[in-house]
Amino acid sequence: MRFGIASNVLIVLTMAMLAGCAASTKKSPDAYETIGKDPRRDADLARIENSRAVALLDKGDYDGAETALKAALVADIMCGPAHNNLGKVYFHEKKLYMAAWEFQYAMKLMPNQPEPLNNLGLVFEATGKLDEATDSYTKAVTLEPDNVQAMGNLARAHVRRGDRDDAVKALLQKLVLRETRPDWLTWERTTLSQLQARPAEP
Repeated sequence: MRFGIASNVLIVLTMAMLAGCAASTKKSPDAYETIGKDPRRDADLARIENSRAVALLDKGDYDGAETALKAALVADIMCGPAHNNLGKVYFHEKKLYMAAWEFQYAMKLMPNQPEPLNNLGLVFEATGKLDEATDSYTKAVTLEPDNVQAMGNLARAHVRRGDRDDAVKALLQKLVLRETRPDWLTWERTTLSQLQARPAEP
């Protein structure tokens, strides 16, 4: 009799475990795994969802963008632009650790693109790690020497770190000739003027 009860309990537990496993394999649209169990990838769907997310980001709809980006990564975990854009969402939400993780993942998938490096620099700068920020921005500028956004961020990080050498002045001079953002152009001109007026240190 005891054996029969134990067997019934074991059967019930086994069925419950199997039901739980079956339920866990059904992912919600806003979930994704770094290493998917299913090797199949839908790169086309990932691109569509990422494009939809970019449009939502432009409108300031970060919640909608996050949902679309996670759907993109469910479709294709190797979609570098989706990782980069999801990092932007997390950065906006001040989830800096998660943002850094997404930017680093995007860097691995897109090693020749400056944007994830520039974005990672923003995370470092936001946490006061100016040496790491300067390094990330420098790498981004190395990949794309005329990237005004990365150049501007690099100049700002140098100035915040207290750098006042000729290299920083040359960077600001280059920026003044290429800048199209009015607020940045004002900052670059003002900062360059201040650095040029400052007497050289012995």
